[in-house]
Amino acid sequence: MLFTRPVRNTDQLLKDKFSIKELIEFERFCRDNALWDEMRKCFAPDSTVKISWFTGTGAEFVDASIKMDAHAPHKLYNTVIQLNNDRAVAVTMATIQTSADIDGCTVELQSDLKLLYRLQVINKSWHIVFMEGIYEKDALLPSSGGYFSIARNELDEYRPSYANLSYLLKMSGFEVNMDLPGIDRPDSVQQIYNEAEHWLYE
Repeated sequence: MLFTRPVRNTDQLLKDKFSIKELIEFERFCRDNALWDEMRKCFAPDSTVKISWFTGTGAEFVDASIKMDAHAPHKLYNTVIQLNNDRAVAVTMATIQTSADIDGCTVELQSDLKLLYRLQVINKSWHIVFMEGIYEKDALLPSSGGYFSIARNELDEYRPSYANLSYLLKMSGFEVNMDLPGIDRPDSVQQIYNEAEHWLYE
């Protein structure tokens, strides 16, 4: 089983968990604040990132984020970490926030997801070797007191776990991966948990 209740944390386990949590939060902070050189240092050379609008290496993800030129800050909540020597799997609860203009109305996106990480000690420090989103739900809300309308059939082509996020991404010219793990496809979520568990203990 990938995640089990912690029974006893040694000093080293606590230090590792703190370092991992700090790394996860720092990488997202760098992404939100355009600290590209520091963000790049968070990823292992052969890392993989799979999210709604991007699939590739960590370095390529940084480059694509620079070109994206969009402000979409992340709110991070709880993080659960499972360790095995120099490897770890972590899941962080998060919300993606961004704004857009629809029909002259400023709208705010709130997209809830879990970020699943595989992390490994490389050259004596933790690095991200894999990051993937597990999408849950999202919503578009007017923030300026105006009115906007999206036809139901325009959202029906997207997955319900990240339909509004997909709509805004497509509106901005991005291709969206419709085959990502999400709570609307429980088997896909279980599959990446199984893959993470196999990697952690192989």
